[in-house]
Amino acid sequence: MQKDAAPWMAAPFIRLVLPFIGGIGLGDNLLPRCIELSSAASIVLLLSCFLFHQLMQNQLQAFNRLFGCCLQFFLVSLGWTSLLLHDIRHSPNWIGHQLNQQILIMAEPEALPSLGAKSARFTMQVKSVITKDGINQQRKGRFLLYLPKDQSGYLQPGTTYLLPADRLKTLIPNRNPGSFDFALYNRKKNIFHQLYLDSSQLVEFPATYENRYRKWLTSAQQIALEAMDSSIQVPHNQLAKALLIGYREEVDRELLDTYSQTGVVHVIAVSGMHLGLIFLILQRILVFPESRFPFTKWIKFLLVVAFTWFFAAVAGSAGSIIRAASMFSFILFAKLLRKPVSSFQSISLTAFILLLIDPNWLWDAGFLFSFAALLSIVLYQKSWVTLVSVQNPFMKAVWELSAVTIAAQILTIPICILLFHQLPVYFLPANLMAVPLSSMALIGTLAIWMIAAIGLTFPLLGTFTGYLIHWMNLGIEQISRLPGALIPDINWTSSQVMLAYFLLVVLTGWLKFRKPRLFIFSLILLTGFLTLRLSQKWNQAKQELLLLHHLPGKSILTIISGTTAHFYLNRFSPPTHKTLDDTRRHFGINTSQYATASIINFENQLLALPRNNRELVQYLELDPDYLLLNRQISSIQALLNRPAKRTFLLIDGSVPESRAAQWHSALSRAGYRVHSTWQEGAFCQSLSTIPPNPIPEK
Repeated sequence: MQKDAAPWMAAPFIRLVLPFIGGIGLGDNLLPRCIELSSAASIVLLLSCFLFHQLMQNQLQAFNRLFGCCLQFFLVSLGWTSLLLHDIRHSPNWIGHQLNQQILIMAEPEALPSLGAKSARFTMQVKSVITKDGINQQRKGRFLLYLPKDQSGYLQPGTTYLLPADRLKTLIPNRNPGSFDFALYNRKKNIFHQLYLDSSQLVEFPATYENRYRKWLTSAQQIALEAMDSSIQVPHNQLAKALLIGYREEVDRELLDTYSQTGVVHVIAVSGMHLGLIFLILQRILVFPESRFPFTKWIKFLLVVAFTWFFAAVAGSAGSIIRAASMFSFILFAKLLRKPVSSFQSISLTAFILLLIDPNWLWDAGFLFSFAALLSIVLYQKSWVTLVSVQNPFMKAVWELSAVTIAAQILTIPICILLFHQLPVYFLPANLMAVPLSSMALIGTLAIWMIAAIGLTFPLLGTFTGYLIHWMNLGIEQISRLPGALIPDINWTSSQVMLAYFLLVVLTGWLKFRKPRLFIFSLILLTGFLTLRLSQKWNQAKQELLLLHHLPGKSILTIISGTTAHFYLNRFSPPTHKTLDDTRRHFGINTSQYATASIINFENQLLALPRNNRELVQYLELDPDYLLLNRQISSIQALLNRPAKRTFLLIDGSVPESRAAQWHSALSRAGYRVHSTWQEGAFCQSLSTIPPNPIPEK
């Protein structure tokens, strides 16, 4: 009976988690960020739920609908309130409050650093601060610390350090259209500041201030990394580290892109697949006489759960692995109590609890992919398996893996398009090859890690694991070279992704229940999706935009007319840049034109791009609508010596940050309208004009 019931009937938590997620989304985008208002709404709605529930108990069935509506609105307000409560800026002890009154910060690294081309980035957790009055005050928060790459070994997670607070800077969103915004990404993790230092500016605290749990985890990670280095040959040891504990800092960037473009990046990002394999291994290894000694099943449960969460912590506690560890724990506990739980119930319960703990996981890519893939497999894998009847055991196993792979793609494709703007074509052969090889390699790396932990080595196992990784890399690279292996530059808006999911849900319901109204509704949703796409194309054909990117140390201004982009370059402009590619994709650019004009004439507007101080003085006499200040300008005295007029001043990223801040302050005091990309991100202004025509230079 329960098997044939609708998912929302078999799993009541679905009806709770959906409005809760809706409240988080509305709180992030539409609702005011006022914690007092959200809390008051939650309390009022909760009291209303109690009232209507009591009236229902008194046989007043007319209040059923009111109770249901109040409960749904309460869950929405609960999601909204939870999001605001987890925003550390609402805490009175946040380090960002009265930052100018602090001179020293006590903080410790949370994990091993992320390595860049020239620097190492640590995520630091604040413990306390010392104010200008010499008072040690408890504070909390997180910030990013950058050290020179060759000094990355000076900091150890779990050790407390004293750092200067006066150089702490706020992370400013770059707001380049269509590009990844590092500052906004970190804000979802409650990180709002960054600090650039070298090791000579750090003071290490005595061992009495150590975080022993964090040092223990770091020690386990370092044992794993050293075991991979000593047992597996270069460069395959780098991928082995990613496969085992998700440490991808040393993996070649081109190889990572190849895995991403073939749809198998999940095999080198510690995920539910890895934890599921470890869970199955533990279930097989830990054999107890449960029938004779029933209490041993609790010992097995505790051992399996303990090692599962230990591995999740060592692997970085990413959203996908936390989801997997939580679900395995719930399922094993239910099995222990002989209380079977439906897949939908366990998925929705896990999502609800994790989002209640941290609502910002809703924006984590690993969290989204993990839940979408699992839900997709539960919904569609069985249908794909029954499509073909296979008797041969080997071919049956191949077809079952194919069915899982295809099913997992259905609900992950919209997220893939939204976040990465691409779609791998040969994901099926890539997964059929990569999943078995990566699973065997994972078992090998686990064995190497455990053997190294007790001080032994097994060179033959390391050699064999290295060959597995080598064969996997060769296969993935060959698949990526096939013609049409990737559909790039797909630009869906958030509205289109939401509509695509509604369409998939309704189509799934129609395929399961065969109700005509669901088919009609799916046609309506499909029409709406196509309408949004056509509207997007129409708007792109009519767009007229002035765009100044924020590229530190670089300068480039773009005028977009329809689907043509005019890039205006100077000696600080990059010949190629990913941000420019993102701009083309985001605005649907088909044609790119490049020019070096210093005066651009619109229909009725004038844009000046002076190349030196002399041209700045000359162009000010023209009273332009927009004037660009870049690194070619060394002084703004000519602007300060004249009364401010209608000219809008733009300061780009080629100007050093400190100089840009001084210019912005001085020009604002002088009465000018100023936009500095260092302080406000990219400048994007809609213009209702004809395509720009550069004035030929004499």
